[in-house]
Amino acid sequence: MEDFTFWLEMGLSHILDWQGYDHMLFLLALCCVFTFGDKRWIWLVSAFTIGHAISLALSVLNVIRLPSSWIEAMIPATIAFSCIQHLWPLLKPGKHVLADKSVLPTVLAFGLIHGLGFSNFLRSMLGSESSIAFPLFSFHVGLEIGQILIILVVLSVTTAMDKFLNINKNKRIALLASPVLLLSIWMLAARLMTL
Repeated sequence: MEDFTFWLEMGLSHILDWQGYDHMLFLLALCCVFTFGDKRWIWLVSAFTIGHAISLALSVLNVIRLPSSWIEAMIPATIAFSCIQHLWPLLKPGKHVLADKSVLPTVLAFGLIHGLGFSNFLRSMLGSESSIAFPLFSFHVGLEIGQILIILVVLSVTTAMDKFLNINKNKRIALLASPVLLLSIWMLAARLMTL
């Protein structure tokens, strides 16, 4: 039980670490289209966690190895893409934001990229472990709990914007996704300069 708690806390601290705010920005970009009344975010976050777990496992097992500078550049690109995916339909009259299961493959792929971003650190921690299955499972339980906590905050904001501030869905998405898009582009540019 101690091992489970240790790895669960590692997953929780990974997602809730303010130094890794790119993960939080991704969740904001992903879920700014939802409110508490819409449960479709559960599918997307689960797909992200599955992708994260797969790439982390493959990386720890040395099946996949990519330069960390590439991964660090791809992470803000996933955030920017998520924002654009929500903002682009707003430019077309009568169009609404796509927020259903059809984006699952994209979110799964983004989970693969984000998982690789943590692989070097986790690989060093798992060095003495004889099996990685239990630590990875425990870690991702913590990660999923942390993601849900962040999403509950996001949903509190989006629901409050809708119900108390009477901001319509499209305007809310624009207000939340636009600054995240600008920040992610800045992060991407800064990381590309270090390649």
